[in-house]
Amino acid sequence: AVVSTQSTGHLFLHTYCQLQVAAQCFINLLRWWRVSKWNADILLSQAKPLTGKLPSHVSFVFLEDDLPVEDLVKPIVWCICLGVSTISLYDYYGRLRRKKLEIDDELREYYADFTRDVKNNPKCSLNPKIKFVSVENGRTDLVHAARDMARDMLKSGTGVGDITQVSYNSYHKVFGDNEPELMIQFGKQRTLAGYPPWSVHLTEILTLPTCYLISPLQFISTLNSYCKIEKRVGK
Repeated sequence: AVVSTQSTGHLFLHTYCQLQVAAQCFINLLRWWRVSKWNADILLSQAKPLTGKLPSHVSFVFLEDDLPVEDLVKPIVWCICLGVSTISLYDYYGRLRRKKLEIDDELREYYADFTRDVKNNPKCSLNPKIKFVSVENGRTDLVHAARDMARDMLKSGTGVGDITQVSYNSYHKVFGDNEPELMIQFGKQRTLAGYPPWSVHLTEILTLPTCYLISPLQFISTLNSYCKIEKRVGK
């Protein structure tokens, strides 16, 4: 009876491992199929109606526990192809910053594949500004802003009552003057998750349930939603 139970256990474990392998193969096939028919030319064609309306700085916020590098680099490449000049990547714990070398390698590989048949397109050049941001950036920036404000107040003899919103914002240096115009959050939560709030007071925030198996069509649809939003610039 003991031998029979052990045999059954081994059989169950073997079957489970096979199912895992099969599931991963299916997921990889699905990932390939969803993006295989797309390249930079098709992306640019689909995004043509959005010309002149796209943001210059897109910030991706990853709220998921799992951060699959092979998926998260795709919207970065699509941004590059559409001429987005600044891309920031945020996760609370700074895991993306620690994966920078892996992300760089995967980014170059996918970029080369996605733009393989594109010739002389000025937008498709792999030299955007990519910034890695975590909650520590916001905390550090707040400390530095308070320190610099106190120093300047001592030098000029001004008081707390002389501080305006404009002067206060000038001390924050996470993004300088180039705040994100569009933030795309990946995850089911609706939170900034420690993202520097003073950097997004005019940012349009849109959400997608996950970056896992993201398709170019989902990305274009999100950009289309952004372009339809009336930009009131705080008014």
